[in-house]
Amino acid sequence: MSYVQRSERSGFYNKTNIPDIKDLSDHERVIIEVVTYVFLCGGVSIFGIVSNVVNMAIFFKQGLRTTMNISFFSLAISDVCSLVTLFWFSLCMNPLFENSDVPFISREIQYLTGGWPSFCFARITSFITSYITAERCLCIISPLKVKHIITPKRTLVTIVFIYIFIFLSTVPEYASSYISWKHHPIRNQSVLGLVFYPNRKDIEGLGFVLNAILGTFSYILIILFTTILVCKLRQENKCPTKNCIKPDKPELVTNRKKAVNMVLIIAVISIVCSTPCIIFSLVSFFEPEFSILGGYCNIFHVVWSFGFLFTGINSSVNAILYYQMSSKYKKSFHDMFFGNYRINSLVLKDNNSGLSNSLKHFHSRGFQTFLPDVNKQNET
Repeated sequence: MSYVQRSERSGFYNKTNIPDIKDLSDHERVIIEVVTYVFLCGGVSIFGIVSNVVNMAIFFKQGLRTTMNISFFSLAISDVCSLVTLFWFSLCMNPLFENSDVPFISREIQYLTGGWPSFCFARITSFITSYITAERCLCIISPLKVKHIITPKRTLVTIVFIYIFIFLSTVPEYASSYISWKHHPIRNQSVLGLVFYPNRKDIEGLGFVLNAILGTFSYILIILFTTILVCKLRQENKCPTKNCIKPDKPELVTNRKKAVNMVLIIAVISIVCSTPCIIFSLVSFFEPEFSILGGYCNIFHVVWSFGFLFTGINSSVNAILYYQMSSKYKKSFHDMFFGNYRINSLVLKDNNSGLSNSLKHFHSRGFQTFLPDVNKQNET
């Protein structure tokens, strides 16, 4: 049974009275949340889910035999999971869904089923991005030894470890709260909602502390490796023959630089989109009232709505970058979606060219044909 009582300002059932602190009004909070969560996050999530499913299909079709394909495939998995939970989060924040006859309190259910899972997978995305950036750094620093240092097996083990480690960091939050049946005073019926264990106050905020530490750590790693990449690329541009692939294969050098630039842009986007969440997590650590049950609960929910929006954007734009900067990805994309059209076009083109050559052969022999000129037909 829940020991908590209804708090109209926080949207959750909490035990303590909220102090009289200047905060946003409930009406202002709801308006901002509808715009950010329902419309912006919902739209970004749908686009991101579709694009990352395409990424998974393309990298799987290319084969998971290289370290980069394994990393990008794992990155797409974490992005899909983050966006699916973010879409569920945005659905729970929709007033139409919230005020329907669903047998649960959507704003409370989303906390453990949408908010934290989405944030967890977003952290996994950050660490995988830092790993990809580190791998590109090794390709620049030591291109002849990188294949022996980073192997597909080691990459797979590292990514599995990242998933498990980030999942374990959410244990304190799930150990202090759970979903159970409770009495809803407004509906006057039993519904599913968020319930806190008696030890909630002892470990309250520990999940945010771990999240802030892990987020800051991955943030620093991405910045560090990105800085190294930029510096090494500048050195390589000044001395192109140093630590480079053989100059008699310029196409390999070009593809290598494109891959490095693509990873560099992904890292920069990750840094920009992760900055708000890192700041909000640190504020939650230093200011206890900046929490879901604190005096700044409305401001807390509003600013985190923008944090989730940036997280969704970070997980949704990779497909665009792959398509624009990777010729191999673009070719696989066209083969997957336009393969039959291209094959039919090539067959028709070959048939027309063959028929045209045959007509030219007959004309050269002095024979007159009653068939129309294929070249003129093609022009029209």
